[in-house]
Amino acid sequence: MAVKQEITRLDNSAVKLTFTYENKDLRDKYKKIVDDFAKDLQIKGFRKGKAPISVLESKLGKALREDALNSIIGNTVQDALKSEDFPSDAAPLPYSEPEIEGEPKLDLSGDFIFSVKYDVMPKFTINKCDGLEIEVGTTEVTEADIDRELEVIRDRNAIVMDKEYGASAETGDVATVSYVELSENGDEIYNTKREGFTFVIGTGHNIYKFDDEITGMKEEETRDIQKSYPEDFEDKDLAGKTKKIRVTLTELKEKELPDDDELVQDVNEKFKTIADLRQHIKEDLAIRLEAALEGVKINKLFDKLLELNPIDIPESMIDAECVSMTQRMLKNHQIKDDDLVKLIKSAKNDDKNRAQAAKNVRLALIINQLIKDFNIDISDSEIEETYAEISKEAGLTLEKVKEEYAQEDRHKYLVDEIKHKKLLSILWEKNTIKTGEKVNLVDISL
Repeated sequence: MAVKQEITRLDNSAVKLTFTYENKDLRDKYKKIVDDFAKDLQIKGFRKGKAPISVLESKLGKALREDALNSIIGNTVQDALKSEDFPSDAAPLPYSEPEIEGEPKLDLSGDFIFSVKYDVMPKFTINKCDGLEIEVGTTEVTEADIDRELEVIRDRNAIVMDKEYGASAETGDVATVSYVELSENGDEIYNTKREGFTFVIGTGHNIYKFDDEITGMKEEETRDIQKSYPEDFEDKDLAGKTKKIRVTLTELKEKELPDDDELVQDVNEKFKTIADLRQHIKEDLAIRLEAALEGVKINKLFDKLLELNPIDIPESMIDAECVSMTQRMLKNHQIKDDDLVKLIKSAKNDDKNRAQAAKNVRLALIINQLIKDFNIDISDSEIEETYAEISKEAGLTLEKVKEEYAQEDRHKYLVDEIKHKKLLSILWEKNTIKTGEKVNLVDISL
C-alpha cells in the first residue's frame, strides 16, 4: 500500500506534512482496521468475527468511522516519522506534537487527504562572526567602592534586636506584618491574606511596595492603605490597578551595627585591623570586577552575533525555554506542583520573559552551530585537565570531582562548558576588543 506524502516548509520553522491515500488504498486500509476490530466481536446472527462491514457500520455507525479515522491518521503519521527515509531536518521537535490541520472526514467514495503541522529545528547559516569590534569600558576599585562594600558587610553582621515598644517604624527597621486586600466595601478578599511576613523597611522587598505607607506605624497598629500602581509596574497582577490593603505591624526590630573593631573580629579572626579588612575587600572586588568585565565583553560579543545572525524560531521553543528558565530559577526552592504550574504559565505569558527566552534559544543555536563550523571537539586529556583545575579551585580530591561529574547530564554540562571556552578563544582571535570609556563600579553587576 502506497501513501503519498508531501513536506511543505512554513514560516517560523514549522512544517506541514500532507498524506494522500488513493481510494483503493483507503478502502483496503479501512477494511483491515474494521476486520481487526471485529475479530473478537460477537454479533447476533453471525459467527464471531465474521460480521460484514455493512452490518458493523449499521450497528456501530459513526463511532466505527471515527475510530478508523483516528487509527489511520495516528498510524500513518507515526510510521512516516519513524521511517529511516524521513528527512531528519523535517522531524518534529521533542516538545512539538503534530497537530491535525482542519477536521478531516473519512469518505470512502474518494481519495483521503489530511495534513499535520508541527515545529522543526530552525535551519540557518552563520552570516558573520569575525571582523567585529567589541568595546568594553574600564574601571578600577576606588575608596568609595570599598566604603560601600564595607557597609554592606557591616549591615550583614548587624545584631537585630527588639525596638522599644511604642517606637515608630523607620527606614532600615525590620518589620513583621500581616496584610490582606480589601474590597471596595472594606471586606477582606479571599486568598489574599498573609501573616508573619518580615522585610526591611525601605528595601521594597514586599509585593505591594508599602514601605512608605507603614513608616511611622507602631507595633500592634493597623492601617488601611490605598496604592495605585503604574501601567508598567513590575508585578503584572498589580500593574495599572489600585489596591486597598489592611496592614498590621505585628513586630518591630532594629539593627545595631558593629563598630570597626567588632566588625573586623566578626568577619574573620585573621584580620587584625579595619585596614586589613579594607585591603581584603579591595582585592576581592578587583577579582570580581575582572570577572564582571569579562562577562560584559562576552555579552557584547553575543549581542553582536545575535544582531548579525537572525534566526526565526518557533513558539514551542520559546515555551520550552520559559519552562526551563522558571525551573532553573526555582531549583533550590520547595514549590508545590500546583504553584509551579501557575508560575510556569505566568512565565510563558510574560512578554519580558518570552523575549529573554527567545534570545537564549537563538544564542544557543548560534553557539552550537559555530562549534560545529569550527569542528570543536574535546579530548580525554582536556577533560582530565579540567578535573584537575576544579579539584584545585574547589579544594576537593580528584576522585571526588570525577564522582561529581560521573552522571551523564553533569558530564555533558562539563564538556559543553569546555567547548564554549574553546569557541570563545577562537572568536577573540577573530575579533577586536576596543577599550571604552571609564565606568563606575556600581554600574557593573558583580
